[in-house]
Amino acid sequence: MTAARFYVYFVRGAASLDDAAVALPDHDLYAAHKDAGLEVRSGKLIFTVTLDETDGMGTAATEAGKDGEFENDMSLCTARFDVEINDLETALDEIHAITELQAALQDCSGGFIFLPWNDGIIEPWVADDDL
Repeated sequence: MTAARFYVYFVRGAASLDDAAVALPDHDLYAAHKDAGLEVRSGKLIFTVTLDETDGMGTAATEAGKDGEFENDMSLCTARFDVEINDLETALDEIHAITELQAALQDCSGGFIFLPWNDGIIEPWVADDDL
């Protein structure tokens, strides 16, 4: 079991932990407030979601997006959801829970998902109501 993290960078004020808790049921996930964050459980998986709005988030977002396709957009981000995963291998094997959590956090914040384990960035998407 290896703990790992992913991040969702966004503009400060765009979302809160309460917004995240409200968005989760739309993705068949539910959270309990625990300490200074949210705890999301799916089977054996435990995701701990915290909100970081400290002054260093702008620098962290810029560094995460450096030299990439979303560098300019990432440089505008000043907050992030920090998601700790209790078991990355299991989460990647049972991909549904992690992708739904990422989608919920991205939906409520309009943010960029940053995956440190492969330096991947997933840009926000906007639903096309004309489909």
